Amino acid sequence: MAYMNTKTHSILGSLITATLLTTVPALCAQTAARGFENEPDRSMAAAHDSFVKGDKHRAAANLEKASRWVKKQADEVGKASSAGMKDAGEELEKLGEGVKKGTVKSGDEMKKTFAKVDHEIASCWHKTAEDTKNAGRDSTADLKKAGEALEGSAKWSGHQLSEGARDSVRAVKKAGKATGEGSQAAAKDVDRWFKGIGQGIKELGRRL
Repeated sequence: MAYMNTKTHSILGSLITATLLTTVPALCAQTAARGFENEPDRSMAAAHDSFVKGDKHRAAANLEKASRWVKKQADEVGKASSAGMKDAGEELEKLGEGVKKGTVKSGDEMKKTFAKVDHEIASCWHKTAEDTKNAGRDSTADLKKAGEALEGSAKWSGHQLSEGARDSVRAVKKAGKATGEGSQAAAKDVDRWFKGIGQGIKELGRRL
């Protein structure tokens, strides 16, 4: 009887282990798209989910959508940042071609590209914020976009932002809502956010 119980427990243990091995990756794939509210991260997350589920056609389509969105941003950032934004869009386009051809082998490979793309977007908007600030205008909206992209890059790469960078990203998000209603952030606050996000961009860039 003891032998049978041990054998039964062993079989049950093997079945549970096998179930976990098959379901955990699936659950991770399903949740990858969560937590992203803005483009291009939503489309990139959708592309990643489709890829790990084996739907390369849908993955490539979402990458094309993300690429188009990023390239359009080249017309919205400052002139000095336009080329960098276009390059980021082209990286997504290349990734989409790789998915179609079968040269992209893993979801992790996609995440690395997404992290670099978001980092470049953050850099472009941060530079734009600097140009806006130097022109005597409120750069909060530009910093908000830089912060969102920086946050996305950190998520995709699995790295954490420094406390100062996280605080600046959170603060500029709140201020972005307020400035959208017509109020203007204090210059000293904008300067602090600019420095915090800029430092975050530099620190994360060294780790990508």
